[in-house]
Amino acid sequence: MSDSGFDQILRDLLTKREFSDLGFEDALLFFCKTVSDALRVSRVGIWLLNESKDALIGKLMWDRETGATAPGDDLTAENAATYLKAVVQDLVVVINDALTDPRCVELAQDYLPNSNVRALLDCPLRTFGGLAGVVCIENTGQPRLWSAEEISFATAVAGLISLTIEHNERVIAEKAARDLEDRLKLYTDLATDWFWETDTTFRFERLHGSRALDGQMPADYVGRKLWEVPILTPLAGTWDGLKKRVAERKRIFDFVVSARDSEGNLHSAEIAGVPTFDEDGNFCGYWGTAKDVTQRVQHELDLAASEQKYKNAARLAKLASWTWDKIDEKCTYCSPELADIFGVSVEEFLRRSSSWEEDLNWYHPDDREMYAEVSAKATKNKTGYDIIVRVVLDDGSVRTLHETTEPIVDSAGTLVAISGVLLDITDKADLQDRLKTQEERLKSIIDNISGAAYRVKYDKNFTSVYHSGGYLNLFVDPEATSTGWPNDQNLPTLNMDDADRRRIEKSLRRAVIHNQPYAIEYPVILKDGSEKWVSDRGRPVKTLDGNIELEGIMIDATEKHAAQEALAHGQRLEAIGKLTGGIAHDFNNLLAVILGNLELLRDEIDVPDQIDLIDSGIVAVRRGADLTRNMLAFARKSRLNLEVLDLNDLAGKAKNWIGRTLPANISVETSLLAGLWKIEADASSTESAFLNLVLNARDAMPNGGKMTIETSNVRIDEDYIESRFEDMEPGRYVMLAVSDNGQGIPEDILEDIFEPFFTTKPPGSGSGLGLSMILGFMKQSGGSVRVYSEPGVGTTFKLYFKALTSDVSKQVDPEIILPVSRGLARILVVEDDTGVLAVLQSTLTKAGYDIQTASSGDLARDIFEADQNFDLLLTDIVMPGALQGTSLAKTLRALRPDLKVIFMSGYASEATVHGNGLRPEDIRLMKPIGRSVLIQAIEKALD
Repeated sequence: MSDSGFDQILRDLLTKREFSDLGFEDALLFFCKTVSDALRVSRVGIWLLNESKDALIGKLMWDRETGATAPGDDLTAENAATYLKAVVQDLVVVINDALTDPRCVELAQDYLPNSNVRALLDCPLRTFGGLAGVVCIENTGQPRLWSAEEISFATAVAGLISLTIEHNERVIAEKAARDLEDRLKLYTDLATDWFWETDTTFRFERLHGSRALDGQMPADYVGRKLWEVPILTPLAGTWDGLKKRVAERKRIFDFVVSARDSEGNLHSAEIAGVPTFDEDGNFCGYWGTAKDVTQRVQHELDLAASEQKYKNAARLAKLASWTWDKIDEKCTYCSPELADIFGVSVEEFLRRSSSWEEDLNWYHPDDREMYAEVSAKATKNKTGYDIIVRVVLDDGSVRTLHETTEPIVDSAGTLVAISGVLLDITDKADLQDRLKTQEERLKSIIDNISGAAYRVKYDKNFTSVYHSGGYLNLFVDPEATSTGWPNDQNLPTLNMDDADRRRIEKSLRRAVIHNQPYAIEYPVILKDGSEKWVSDRGRPVKTLDGNIELEGIMIDATEKHAAQEALAHGQRLEAIGKLTGGIAHDFNNLLAVILGNLELLRDEIDVPDQIDLIDSGIVAVRRGADLTRNMLAFARKSRLNLEVLDLNDLAGKAKNWIGRTLPANISVETSLLAGLWKIEADASSTESAFLNLVLNARDAMPNGGKMTIETSNVRIDEDYIESRFEDMEPGRYVMLAVSDNGQGIPEDILEDIFEPFFTTKPPGSGSGLGLSMILGFMKQSGGSVRVYSEPGVGTTFKLYFKALTSDVSKQVDPEIILPVSRGLARILVVEDDTGVLAVLQSTLTKAGYDIQTASSGDLARDIFEADQNFDLLLTDIVMPGALQGTSLAKTLRALRPDLKVIFMSGYASEATVHGNGLRPEDIRLMKPIGRSVLIQAIEKALD
């Protein structure tokens, strides 16, 4: 594109100002698209410097070919150190061939090849805070020699983006410090109404802008010199000054013309322009702007505007100005406001700024080098600069100044002077520091609570004014992110029952009517189907416009409610237990009397028929005694004769008699851990509990199946206990599990199976005290019982007994002595629980293995079909999708018969793999799996 084409685009940007009606993000996208189309490049992105100025954070990346918009990659010292060093120099970075340019040595490793980028053109973005980031223009496919016109165009657009970023930052700052609004307007009011161009005789060739307030159209000026337009008069009373500057081809500024409309109202416009030259240095004419300053001029006229009053206004605004003579290298003008800021007289300031070295002494030692570099660069490029810098006064105090300059060049283009303004922003800087500290404290408080702060309008939809990030991912959708929901939009409403919603609305209405705080607790359903309880506390507040808003905080009360429910359940069982124990105690006394008398009576009688009647009574008494023993076990009041037991002996001996007593269509397998810790428990009650579980497993498989008996050593920590609200101590436990692959227990009754007298068996087939007796015995023994069941898959009951502490010195703790992994092996890990998958990946990666993960059997199959180079498959058994762990192993072994496999399961490890024809060498692990156990299993499988 030609230079004039770029100029036309810039004029359109400045005159049409389409971006000014857009939001901040949309405006940035608009600029990216404009640059992409104008330069015909594939990608244009915007990166912003972080606060420490050592990384570029990807703000936006526009891909012209795909039309896709996404955040750019973050560039840090780790992946782009050399490139960052070039960018922070605050210069335009021109890279014609990125793959060979030394500034892209790190980018050439990943970033450039991945995006097919071959050439870069980076223009700095500057705000009043200095370098804020870069606009990165990326040419793909092949190197590109960037032309001067393209660089100039990109730099100009970068200036507009800088203004947009600065404007956005200013809007944010104004919300926190509205008292600085008037000062900021002096720097940000950059709106211009007309843009114009002249020929070499100063006759207008082109004008762009809306209708003038005096009624003239831009076309009315074309072909005329400014002083030839009849309706215009110079505010200074003469055109001589303008004509002289035009004749000398000098810059035009601060020249005001006035005109009256048809109703006699006076309108004023400020004319500014610069001479333009072609590549050979030939004068082409002027390019400039006209800005409506009617209100300013009218204000000055109303106040009998004069130079002194203007200076008074400047003093009131604390806006200082100065002029630096570049020929003599000294300050030639200092406004009184500038002298006041530095705490000296005008004469003293001029005397102490009579050379560059003396002037530099004003600046803070830590800022001098930076200030000198910025000034030297501006002098070299004949541009102005915008900088925030500190100065040290004679009394030792430090002031923060915002300094903005413009170059003054003569008709030959020589830089002859620099004109600048200063604003003392010390108070603003201090205020921003305090605001930042307060925001960080508030954010830290909110981020460290399991909840969300909010403020909403009290209307039908509870329109959002503010929500902290926790609202979405804690109470709506665990996978959601707050960045997609600006505060000025309605966030998704909470999913709850209508009855709860009406109750909440009633409480809020009462709080608003009585102007009092509210505290409500209610359940919500998250997008993933889980339920959470919310503790919502807040208050109504009245805004300045008289409307009512609600502000408060929402706390995740799910664990609190679960604990309350567990406590209530425990108290209910405790109450029933006390009642049951009392009844059993008294009933045992009665049975003792009856049994004793029947036995005495039997010794005295020799009539066979009567003896049979007595024997029937004794049998009934003994059945009653068994019933009371069960009741006492449930009430945790039965007498326990403690002795040291080996559960492997119990399970091993039981397999012999269980196999003879069970139906022929039920097979029994055992998986007994060698080196099982000893326990101390009541042998009779332990055997009774074990037998009860065996009989329940038998009844769950009326059509036959497989029963598994399993033992293992486990360690239970505080997290496990707290997550399940268990009443047990952390430490070492021995687990005895009985599993079946029968019908399973429906989820809706799973929580009721330990209730006394609850049974799913037909009338006369059971008392309903079996599981409650087991629970009572285990609690009395300091252990616990857990059940895992899935309809159609099977059920596993796990008994946890406290391990004898005396065995500690005799056992080698597998958690202390870790095996040394050989590493290098490539393992495919399949697990549908993302938390477990993350732990496995981290653990095995640190052990030196090469890990590839999959969240389902179906995905694992696809990965394996694409690349079969795996040494081992480590897979969960029950997962979503078509392929479960066992079927996944079969499928992959059809492709790789020698593939090693380790299975993991939350059920007893043997129970979930019956009938699948798995190999004897396959290893089965039961969750939770210790690190050493896992690595030992992997090394064993690889051997």
